[in-house]
Amino acid sequence: MQIGRNEPCPCGSGKKYKKCCLNKDTAPSQELYYRRLSEAHDRLVGRLLSYAEVNLGEDAVDLAMNEFLLWPEPEDKISEDTLDRIGPLFLPWYLFNWEFDSMDIDVAGVDLGEDEDWTVAELYARHNPGKLDPLERRLMESIPRIPYSFWEVLGVDKGKGMTLQNILTKSRLEVQERSGSEFIQVGDLLFGRAIAVDGVGMLVGLSPNRIPPGKKADIIQLRKHLHQDNATITDDMLYDWEEQIRELYFIIDHSLHTMPQLCNTDGHPLEFHRLIYEVASADEAFNKLCGLCVTLTPEELYDDAECDESGRIRHAEFPWDRLGHTKSPAMPNTVLGRIMIDNHRLTAEANSAERSQELRREIDFRLGDCARFKVDEIQDINSMMSQDPTGDFEPKYSKEHNELIQNPEVQERLVEMIGAHWKSWVDETIPALGSITPREAVKTADGLEAVEALLKEAEMAGRQDPFMSEMNRKGIQCARDILGLNNL
Repeated sequence: MQIGRNEPCPCGSGKKYKKCCLNKDTAPSQELYYRRLSEAHDRLVGRLLSYAEVNLGEDAVDLAMNEFLLWPEPEDKISEDTLDRIGPLFLPWYLFNWEFDSMDIDVAGVDLGEDEDWTVAELYARHNPGKLDPLERRLMESIPRIPYSFWEVLGVDKGKGMTLQNILTKSRLEVQERSGSEFIQVGDLLFGRAIAVDGVGMLVGLSPNRIPPGKKADIIQLRKHLHQDNATITDDMLYDWEEQIRELYFIIDHSLHTMPQLCNTDGHPLEFHRLIYEVASADEAFNKLCGLCVTLTPEELYDDAECDESGRIRHAEFPWDRLGHTKSPAMPNTVLGRIMIDNHRLTAEANSAERSQELRREIDFRLGDCARFKVDEIQDINSMMSQDPTGDFEPKYSKEHNELIQNPEVQERLVEMIGAHWKSWVDETIPALGSITPREAVKTADGLEAVEALLKEAEMAGRQDPFMSEMNRKGIQCARDILGLNNL
């Protein structure tokens, strides 16, 4: 950190550097300087808020918030959770980026001069130059109008700081950050403002939530748009495009905090149906319905059933399925539902309204007068998730899952399926890549970067199960080999 002789001393004493620490053995460490800057920042923000409240009034915050949120319509409801998330972003933007208009705000007694395009911080500095100490002045020179952007975490020094790269401008910055660096990991994306003051990097306005690497593809699309008429993207450009940048952030934030619509492999919204019939004979119902299972023969299903002394079926369970899988070519079949016959009661389950209707048509056609339909019990996904308030479901599932995963035959089949998935993935059309395949995308620098981000997110997901994590890692490695990424 190079400091001029007549500049304020980084130690925060208020003296010039030549009168203070110049002749000492060492200048203040970056850690100490960062701590002093942080304290100065907190003091400065407090005074700026008081200044804005007195001179601009309460209307200023409402107007600024409306602009920050990109002027939502009156009928648009902004949830409290959303407001809580944008709070750490809005306050610094309000003080250091927002330009107010005297036509909208009563600024009586404040001299705006010839130019009204002032931020709160700039107006305060203009009218109160003597109230700024040296560190506050350095912050006032470094923060105002620096735009928010998307940052990728390239390195983490736990408890100390991070190395960030601006995804839009591709500039890099080492920032001091103690608490945030404890849970941030390489590959995460952040949204906010990072600045350097005398070589010390710090964050001034940061979203409280990490953005997964897969969202980088959307940010790259915006970067490509900015590059259309400009060889180099600068902070000035980002300032001019701040509304579009903020709009993309809101879209990403909304997608991360909105429950996605869960669908089955046919694209039908999940809705659990249980069709209940009364049947005259379990044996007859089995013989007429066993053909709905195409992956096992009637003889195999019969061997698994419970029979009476005469060999007639009393209880049987089997899947309703079909050959092939629409989502994964590696899967040999698709389970559509399940049929259970217990004496005179038949229960048929399916996970969507569409499948339930199809299954009922099949049962009615095959059984005819041999069965009487009684009820269709329907549960949506929310009620299914809350039906076990004791919390015992997950441990039971995990135990069964762990036992199953230890089966060598199951492991062998999973290895084949996961490997086949990643081999086919490279030629699948991916919406995040602009509806082209990874193989096509890696032919350009932007596409290559987007594919790397998607693979990075896949590597970070599903780390709880060691076996599945290792198989997934090998599958991703295979995809990288096919795309030629491991040699880059």
